Order: sequence, then structure tokens, then C-alpha cells
Amino acid sequence: MRKKVQTMLKENHMFPKGAEIVVGISGGADSVALLHILNGWREREGWMLTAVHVHHGLRGAAADGDQAFVERLCADWGVPCKVYHYDVAAEAKKRGMGEEETGRLLRYAAFRETAGERGYIAVAHHRNDQAETLLMRLCRGTGLHGLTGMRPVRGNICRPLLACSRAEIERYCLAEALLFREDESNREVKYTRNKLRHEVLPLMEEINPRASVHIARTAALLADDEEYLEQQAAALFAALERPARKGAVSLEREGLLRAHPAMRRRVLRLAMGRFASADVSHVQIAALEGLLQKPTGKSRRFLQGIRAENSYGMLLLSRGAAEQASSFCYTLPQEGAIFIPEIGVTVSTCLRVEKNGEICGGGCTNVFDYDKILEKVSGCTETEGLSCRTRRAGDSIRLKNGRKKIKDLWIDEKIPREQREVWPLVALGEEILWAPGLRSSVSFLADGQTTRFLQIRIRRDTET
Repeated sequence: MRKKVQTMLKENHMFPKGAEIVVGISGGADSVALLHILNGWREREGWMLTAVHVHHGLRGAAADGDQAFVERLCADWGVPCKVYHYDVAAEAKKRGMGEEETGRLLRYAAFRETAGERGYIAVAHHRNDQAETLLMRLCRGTGLHGLTGMRPVRGNICRPLLACSRAEIERYCLAEALLFREDESNREVKYTRNKLRHEVLPLMEEINPRASVHIARTAALLADDEEYLEQQAAALFAALERPARKGAVSLEREGLLRAHPAMRRRVLRLAMGRFASADVSHVQIAALEGLLQKPTGKSRRFLQGIRAENSYGMLLLSRGAAEQASSFCYTLPQEGAIFIPEIGVTVSTCLRVEKNGEICGGGCTNVFDYDKILEKVSGCTETEGLSCRTRRAGDSIRLKNGRKKIKDLWIDEKIPREQREVWPLVALGEEILWAPGLRSSVSFLADGQTTRFLQIRIRRDTET
């Protein structure tokens, strides 16, 4: 079993040398085996281990006995132990949740508090737990994400035993003469997971003795599919996102409607995830899809103060009283990049001697004639006055058929009113060079006579 765990650690890059690791330990066979294995490698890897035990306040003297056992075990093995006490029953009632789920949330809260920002969390979930998790989610209803089960690594949470079965773990404890505690509540089939463990999975293993192995393998395959689809959804989200005031998200409505339903739902989930602190439900996503079919002006409110609205071809999402739009003006360098926090975008400029093909879609990159820009600033040797800013009264742009006011351009393009206040404009003094995603001034565009090109790129900074 040690070889399986070592392979899991290596393939998933779980704990670097010198890592601070919090090990969740209940006193059961799984967590005792996990702590024993990691402690055996502690000196070699330079790890700093801390065991965390959570007393749920549910099982009276039995729970007290579990705590005493864990504290003695950790003392014998030289592992610092921290114990957390919770009244899970009272907390479950307060939250309107089941005791099983409340206990899980409190345990992870304790692990995170101990681990801090730099530490890792090791939990003892194994292959049988994985099978039970998938069956439980199927019973409750889930999509592909739910069917991926528990990942070996999620953030700083690691599951080194995920490739091991419960039987393997118990044989390991027997071979190593490890004592452990049996939680009698694990046999009570009033809990969903226990019912699956003691009644459903045994029936499935009568059909195929390797049922839990195959279920876990399916979860791993689906996890790869899910990762790829999430990458595609993130790319589509970036392509459909448009400038919006701080605290809001704006997505192109037609692009959402054209997208495959699977991609559309994922993009909407990402958008809601900007605001929701809990998992976004299928019902919420379905409601957003329904809103997309409705005319401009229709809106819908969701829990946690989230509001969605159809507005001139855009789906706008915000929460509560979003911050008011604020004007901005940033001087652009000849070469380099600046970040505009008001709208969360980065504007970069680059001077080239040829027009290359590095032009991204979505109207986010444009190329201008550098010498025409210099002429405009009366012989200056730098791009003095070049800026990225919001609209000013009277702004206009020179098009092939004459000048057009920026205000009229927005009306023609059906740009939502709140987006107009934060739409970035690239300007040379009072002259507008470019309204990104809409129009470019004919006065400064590169042509066959251009010898020096100024490339300007505007991209959404997804990390802000």
C-alpha cells in the first residue's frame, strides 16, 4: 500500500519537501493509516506534521474516547495534535442543514484554520469513499462536475489514499499492528453514506466484485473531460465578456444563445461564480437561460443579492448595490502595459517595424500607423497624449463617411447605458483613435505606406 500512496504523491505533486501538512484524524483505520505512512516519511522529506481531530459533540462518551485515543497516539508518534470541539447538532439546526453535511463543513473549517495560507491538508478518503460519493451525487442529481467525484488534489487539500481500497487499508493496519477506533455511528443506515456503504455497494459488488474500482476509474476519466470543458468554457467566457462597471459582469447575449447548451451553462456558471459564495444550482442556471430568451429590460433576482438583466444585447450580472461607474484616464506608454482597475483590463502597446499576425479576436487588438500619430502631436518624438480613457462630452471618431459622435455610435450599436460609462477609448489628446470592439479612426490606420506600426492590445485581466 505504501507504493500506491507514494505513486499518488508523486503523480499529483502533493507535498513538496519541507511542507507543513495538517492531517485530519478521526481515530478510524483510514486516518490512522494515513498518519502512520506520512509520519514514516516525515524526517526524510522534512515535513512538519500536525494532526487535527474534530469532536462533533454527538456521541457522548464514545466521542470523548476517540479524542483521548487520538491524543495518546499522536503523543506516542511525536506528532503535535490539535483538537476542535463543535456542537454539530446545534449548528446544523441553526444552518438548516443535516448533521452529516454540517459536520463535514466544520471539519474542513478546522483543517483550513490550522493549515493557514501556506499549509497543506491531508485527508484519508479512499477508493470506496469515492464510489460512495458518486452514488450519493447520482441519487441527489448532478451534472458532469459532480460525477468527477473527489480529486486527488483540490487546492491545498490532498487525498493520498484515494487509490487504495478500504480492505487494503485494514490489512495495512493489521500488518503494522496499528490500533484504531470503530465509530459505531458508521453502521447506522439512517445516514445516506452509510446506507450506500452497507446496503447498495454490496449489492453492486454481487453483480461485479470490482464495482467500486470501476466507479472510481470512471470518476477519473470524467475528471479529465471536465477539466478540458472548463478550459473551453473559460475561453468562451473571455470572448463574450464586455466592459462593465466595477462589481458587474457583462456578457454578449447573442454569443451565449449561439453557444452549445453545455458551453452556455458553463459560462453562466462562471459568471454567477463571480458573485455567489456557494455552489450555483442547476435551477439558477436554468433561470438565467430563460432570461436570455426574454426582451431587453427584463431582469431576475437570485439569492445572495445577485441580479441579472437583459440590456441591449448584453446579459448584465451584479450583486447588491454595485459601485457607481467611475471615469478614468491613463497615459499609454510607447512600449509597455498598464492595468486599469476600474474595469479590470490591461492595455499594452508595442512598436513594430512590420505588421505581424499576432492579432487576437474579439476586437481586442488593433494596429495604427505610428508616424501618423507623431504628425498629430506636431513633431514630438514620443506618443505624447496617447491615452486610454472614458468618454468626454463631444467626443467623436473619424469614419470613412465622416465624423460620428461616440454617443451616437453607442446608440447605433445598442451598447447598454451603464456600459457606455466605462467603455475604454484609445485617444490622442481629444482625437479618438479607437473604440475597442466597435470602430477605428481612419485617420491613423496602417496602410500600404506604413513603415512603423503601433500595436495596441486590450485584454481582460481574469485574476482581478
